[in-house]
Amino acid sequence: MKVTLTPGQKLSNDLVRVWIGLQQANPDLSSPYFHPEFTKVIAAVRHDVEVAVLESDGKIVAFFPFQREQREIGGPVGGVISDYHGLICAQDFRFLPSELLRQTRLNAWNFDHLPTSQLSFAPFHSSIEPSPQIDLSRGYHTYIQQRRGAGSEQIKKIGNLVRRVEREVGPLRFVADSTDAASLGTVLGWKSDQYRQSGNGDLFASGWIREAVDRIFATHADGCSGMLSLLYAGDRLIAGHFGMRSRQVWHYWFPSYDPQAAKYSPGLILLLKMAEHAPAIGAQIIDLGKGLSPYKERLMNSCSSLASGRVEPPWRSFRRRVWRILRSRLGNSSFGPPARVALEWLRPRIG
Repeated sequence: MKVTLTPGQKLSNDLVRVWIGLQQANPDLSSPYFHPEFTKVIAAVRHDVEVAVLESDGKIVAFFPFQREQREIGGPVGGVISDYHGLICAQDFRFLPSELLRQTRLNAWNFDHLPTSQLSFAPFHSSIEPSPQIDLSRGYHTYIQQRRGAGSEQIKKIGNLVRRVEREVGPLRFVADSTDAASLGTVLGWKSDQYRQSGNGDLFASGWIREAVDRIFATHADGCSGMLSLLYAGDRLIAGHFGMRSRQVWHYWFPSYDPQAAKYSPGLILLLKMAEHAPAIGAQIIDLGKGLSPYKERLMNSCSSLASGRVEPPWRSFRRRVWRILRSRLGNSSFGPPARVALEWLRPRIG
């Protein structure tokens, strides 16, 4: 296996064509995150994005996009905003992750949204979680019937909320794909407020993340396109969602709503409007993102499995476990601050 490293900003048109061909031939890679356009957008706002091109017998067989988070530690392209990542390859492609690390000059690669179908990474999984989905491949009305047949009252409750908001505020109007940059700013502003109120920190405070979102908003590639969806009650914008779509998958990414309209659950109304519209644009799946929550459990009718973990040589795993044990046993001991200072000195030497 020959591996060649290419800066993410310098992907040639020829490489992009091969990448797209591999992606389209593998149904496990239908998410827009696996399209080269996503990697190119992140590479345009970060200097640490690289792509490993894997060749066998002179033929390109896979691409491995990653960020060099530290000189010898890699992570997914997009970091915290990457909801899917992994190799771009055929379904049956197998390789040695240790050899991939060696040839990319990495000591480790961290992942947290890796499809479990990429079996070569299986020994390095530390946990697996579902990414709930709304499967609309049989149409919206069939989906509604399935949810009702499964005993979910969520659709009925959303219908009641629709009638209430139209009665009290104004008729609803859904815009599936808005190009209004000012509305994008409003939607992301609501999301920033939500982040701050939750105590998790504002994701968009990172300049490169906001710039990446703006670039994706302007992206309309076949297979990776930004989509801003809006919900109005009368003339009032009450909810919005910014995400991405590929040919078949609409990825649910940054939903938010006007806090003053919270009693109407406008975000849920908007999501159901998106589900109703999805088949019309060829989207068979709305992927709600990794992790379960009550609204996802009530609306989902399918899911994918995503793994978290770290690819690294066994000796590095052992050294990290040793360090964690030392930190646990000494860091809280009666030695107090001197022990913590010693542990911080040891950490880079242990790995």
